[in-house]
Amino acid sequence: MARDDRSAEFTAVLGFFIAITTVLVALRVYCKIFLVKSFAADDYFSVLTLVSFLVFCTTANLGLQHGTAKRRYLTPEKDYPIGMKWWWACEPIYVFANICLKLSIGIFLLRIAVERSHRLILWSSLIIIEVYSVFFFFLFLFQCTPVSYFWEQFTGGTGHCINTQIIVGTFYGYSALSCVADWIFSIVPIFIVRKLQMDRQKKITVGIILAFCAIGSTATIVRLPYISGLNDIPEFLYSTTDVAIWSACETGIGLAASAAATLRPLLRKVFGEISISGGSSSRKLSQNWGGAKPSRSGYLPHPSHGDDNEIPLKENMSRLGRSESAKHAHVTVATDLSRATSSVGLRSWEKDTEDNHSAESVPMSGGILKTVHITQS
Repeated sequence: MARDDRSAEFTAVLGFFIAITTVLVALRVYCKIFLVKSFAADDYFSVLTLVSFLVFCTTANLGLQHGTAKRRYLTPEKDYPIGMKWWWACEPIYVFANICLKLSIGIFLLRIAVERSHRLILWSSLIIIEVYSVFFFFLFLFQCTPVSYFWEQFTGGTGHCINTQIIVGTFYGYSALSCVADWIFSIVPIFIVRKLQMDRQKKITVGIILAFCAIGSTATIVRLPYISGLNDIPEFLYSTTDVAIWSACETGIGLAASAAATLRPLLRKVFGEISISGGSSSRKLSQNWGGAKPSRSGYLPHPSHGDDNEIPLKENMSRLGRSESAKHAHVTVATDLSRATSSVGLRSWEKDTEDNHSAESVPMSGGILKTVHITQS
């Protein structure tokens, strides 16, 4: 008896993915709008995917109230056609949600892909899966004539539907192409990241994040043996329970993974940019160096009057009585700038400055001597 009613199982799956996808997509929106300050096409499609997925979950829940995931004898006869109608509504919404999801992932990867071969592979995969998805969408939508015959056949309605074997075969084809697309969207980023100029640890981290798309394909693979349940018309709402559950998992996992892949700026803001070196952790970003706010380190943010390596320094001109607004320190920048070379260069400049001030007999009682250390990471 317990296995004859799996509605609680389906309800739990829907509730879990409603919660996790809503939270992750909301974090993605926050990250893109307030941190990155760039809301692109892939983000719009991600939001559209979430909206479609929530509509899918709503229609699925309505179906659960009218016989979905239950044996037919457990459902009143008047409710069964209503359950069939909600099931029919779920399938096109599911396909549309995945169309938007694939577009979101594909556009995201195309934006970071540079090499022509990578872009060609991504474009080809995206076009093929999207065209087939549109075909599958309309095939399922109009499989019966009239459309209402899909659920009215249980109440003595008149009409006809295409052979269920065609629907099953098309569903197998859709699942196979979806798996291939997911794996392509997961493997190509590895080759994209491999040529980026970053340390190996970061390459592995970014590659794993971008390869999250493959996780969604696991649900698609698990669903394959259950697709044949679409042939069981007398017990349709029960026989297709696993198809419905794993379809929800496929979209939910894919949406959650694609949203999580964009949250690196948010994680960096919360936890900081941590660099592991010699067994110790140190922050790599300085809040006062090169930021948008005025520097507190004593530097005046204006272009150099000499060469590009001059750094203007503040001085108390009212006490020195000079007409100049700033002095310039010349720092020689080598290809590999280290703490030692920076400090030596600055100490040499400080000594020359002190000698010049002594020769000019400028009173320094009110001045401030600054020692500056520059570290380039």
